[in-house]
Amino acid sequence: MGVTTTALSVISANMIGSALPTHIAIGIGSDAFASGNTALDSEAERNQINATSLGISEQVTFVADWSPSEVSGLVITEYGTFTTGSSMLNREVFAGSLVFTGEEELQIQQTFKFFI
Repeated sequence: MGVTTTALSVISANMIGSALPTHIAIGIGSDAFASGNTALDSEAERNQINATSLGISEQVTFVADWSPSEVSGLVITEYGTFTTGSSMLNREVFAGSLVFTGEEELQIQQTFKFFI
């Protein structure tokens, strides 16, 4: 079965509808990504997605922000995007780490692009 470009556009457009991702979480875990992951290795903080955009066809971006007080003292090594029911859609593990001293803000922009 082949999937059409129209189908990919419909799928990406519906990600900002009723079954949308609602949160992005950051963590301090270091285990390698596996496609069967259902949670971050070690979640530290989860914030609500505060912006979504349907850019070019087959692409949607979600944005979450953290204030300096929310990330102060954290050494972030992973993040993931979650739906309303806390189903994890993706997990990214950094090659290094991001260290926060209380002066920095954090914004994660997660873009999903659908293609054949």
